[in-house]
Amino acid sequence: MDGNGSRAWPPSQLTLTSFVGREAEVDGVARLLGEARLVTVVGPPGAGKTRLAVEIARRTETATERGVVSVPLAAVSDSADLVSEIAVALEVPTDRGATLTEAVLEALRDADLLLLLDNCEHVREEAATLVSRIVTTCPRVRVLATSRVPLAVPGEQLHRIGPLDASAAAQLFTDRAALVTTLVPEAGTAAVIDEICARLDGLPLAIELVARQTRVLSLPELLARLASELAGAQLPHPTAAGHWTLTATIGWSCEQLSPAQQRLFEALSVLVGAFDLPAVAAVAADHPKLVANLARLVDHSLLLAEPADGGELRYRLLEPIRQYAAARLEATTRGEQVRAAHAQHFLEVARSASLGLMGVAGHRQYSRLRDVEGNVLAAVTWARAGHGDLAVQLVTCLAGYWEHRGHVNAARERIEPLLVAPGLSPRTRAEALLALAQLGYRQGRYREAITQSADAVELMRTLGDDDGQARGLRALAQVAAAAGDSRRAVSCCQRSIALFADLGDRQAEAWSHTVLAYAHFTLDEIDQGAEADLAALRLLASAEPAPAIARRTRVGLSYAAARRGDLAAHRKYLAGAIADLQLLGAADGDSEWLWSGVSLAHSEGRTPAVLRLAGAAQALARHGTAVPPVVAAIVTAAVEDAERKVGVPVAEKLRSAGAAMTTEQAISAALGLPDRSRPALSEREHEVAMLTGKGLTNTEIAEQLVISRRTVETHQEHIRTKLAVSSRQGVIAWAITGESV
Repeated sequence: MDGNGSRAWPPSQLTLTSFVGREAEVDGVARLLGEARLVTVVGPPGAGKTRLAVEIARRTETATERGVVSVPLAAVSDSADLVSEIAVALEVPTDRGATLTEAVLEALRDADLLLLLDNCEHVREEAATLVSRIVTTCPRVRVLATSRVPLAVPGEQLHRIGPLDASAAAQLFTDRAALVTTLVPEAGTAAVIDEICARLDGLPLAIELVARQTRVLSLPELLARLASELAGAQLPHPTAAGHWTLTATIGWSCEQLSPAQQRLFEALSVLVGAFDLPAVAAVAADHPKLVANLARLVDHSLLLAEPADGGELRYRLLEPIRQYAAARLEATTRGEQVRAAHAQHFLEVARSASLGLMGVAGHRQYSRLRDVEGNVLAAVTWARAGHGDLAVQLVTCLAGYWEHRGHVNAARERIEPLLVAPGLSPRTRAEALLALAQLGYRQGRYREAITQSADAVELMRTLGDDDGQARGLRALAQVAAAAGDSRRAVSCCQRSIALFADLGDRQAEAWSHTVLAYAHFTLDEIDQGAEADLAALRLLASAEPAPAIARRTRVGLSYAAARRGDLAAHRKYLAGAIADLQLLGAADGDSEWLWSGVSLAHSEGRTPAVLRLAGAAQALARHGTAVPPVVAAIVTAAVEDAERKVGVPVAEKLRSAGAAMTTEQAISAALGLPDRSRPALSEREHEVAMLTGKGLTNTEIAEQLVISRRTVETHQEHIRTKLAVSSRQGVIAWAITGESV
């Protein structure tokens, strides 16, 4: 995200090459967006819909508060993934009980932004349903969509994109050819270029593909080859008349490749979105001269190579090209073999990354899972038909990642239906049950989670898997404690700890100690709970760093300190938990430390901070849970007390202000640190503000401070500016609460 909240444009060949030939259309669609809430750019494959939409968005992003949020949908396969992609782009958290759709609509309700939905045709019905709700409930959001067909939403304005005119087509051809060769102007050159573009029906993607051939062919040779070879092109499947030119052009480009390069091109079609070289190697199997042949695909513009973070290259097939390659692959006998290799590769990647989510590099593993999610889901779509065990393994690997994102309901909806597949192995079922138990804990579905975790423990026991049994006992303890069966939870934790100790896994043993602490806290055994958390910290001191587990111990110890009334210890452990989360890069996605901050602020008499942090916690509850049951009474009492002190209207404003805080501001509020983002009032301005809060008029303030009324009015203007409030009521609220609202 950039500074104004819009998603940064990716450095790709879409934006690194010049924009040619549709200047008037950019202006026209921009005018439509000024008049309509939904504009859909409609046209055939290869017509340049995405490039036009990107250019429109780039030029209009400063017209809204949050700019543009871009959501590419080419890799999306169903309605759940559609909503999920939009939620990710908007950085939407979810609260307990809220569906992801509800969370997205709530995030957009008061937002002022342009939402760009690219490539909607394959999820048209789902996109139409969601967009209809957006435009009817979110009055300041405008939607720019690209699709081969209209969305058919009431109020939709269409811009049909056609071929480039002759002049623009020639300009595009010349521009792209200049990237690979030097065109020598000769008599008749312009006429030959015009004829080439005419044979390509003015389709931008076809023109770009053919222009690259000027690297090895002269213009007359290129025209001659087009005239003969496009006419005789063998297409891999029946093609609609409107798509013939592009399909034939892609086919002609493929014919310039060697057989090995063609096989590589076909294999790459199973990869969705952006992918790296190891993914290429996996689907290409033992392909000879892999890197050299990959470079040939890039040279022919059949494959995009884009820079990624860290300087590595990521590759991507434009969707019309990917679909063509997929059709070629399906016409061979290698399709199942390639898809199986694809699924196995991304299972290994997802499994490895998910195991690292708890460690110091957890934020990098989270990003890795985000990068591969589309390919994992594509593999699930293929595997569910005849490889049920593999499909369950794939979705289970993403369960912790989805939990971190706050997509708890969606995660359950993906995992549960797959468990009815015949022939699931005991291990696969056990791991899936453990994932469901954790999701159930987040959702408050404790009784179901107890059954699932108990079943997982039994399966792991029959497999002779002590590590799996210990993890199952820990999961069972967590949900049992939340459900009120705390003695059972203590017993399960003690068994889990003993198993991990025998295995020598100190990190896992420490994690089980934190759950033991939680179980003791639910029994109101504060000292025993604190000792269990301290034991966890001692174990972590002699193990590999695990800030995610350390954070759990410190949040637990802050709870114990709050119950004991030890403010110094409460502050110490809360600050430590925040530091752990910052090390993980996850402070903005965790709400438990905020609830500890609510309790600390209340104990220290910082009433406005209580309400602002409560608002922030509700907005950032990414794990799908509200207040953990063990702290519910403390937090509820703190919030209710704060609300009584300031009144309901001010309390609501403070909660709203808290929901809009940055992570840094929330940390400052939790620990009572000065907010450096707000200019301090001068001594005189502070006096004027406090007297305003007492209800004095400007004349009365002037008399009391022995200054002129005009001077008071000047101070009031400065105060409103510094506090970022627009009215006298805002100053009064600040004076009463110590916070601007």
